Amino acid sequence: MPVVRAPDITDADLEAAFKAHTEGEKTFTRRMAINIADWFCVTPRFVVLRLEKLGLLKGGSWDWFLVNGGITQDHIDEAREDRKYNVERLPAPSSTTGEAA
Repeated sequence: MPVVRAPDITDADLEAAFKAHTEGEKTFTRRMAINIADWFCVTPRFVVLRLEKLGLLKGGSWDWFLVNGGITQDHIDEAREDRKYNVERLPAPSSTTGEAA
């Protein structure tokens, strides 16, 4: 059986992603966990547990998610669909050459 290693995500990179997603917010949401997880190609569970370990989330945050419905595949699909929709709504670049205006 192959050995499964934890992804090579630095504490600094994860902390930066956490701060970018939570700036100005009062709570850490499923959607934030999903978006950060997708960015690093890991699971939301991995993200939440690692953020707990780093002290960026209170201990027991993952348990709270579990008791309150978890982070289901439906949650993940919805977050990804919303993200796709928002990207599709971005305005087109003003220059077709890629040069700054």
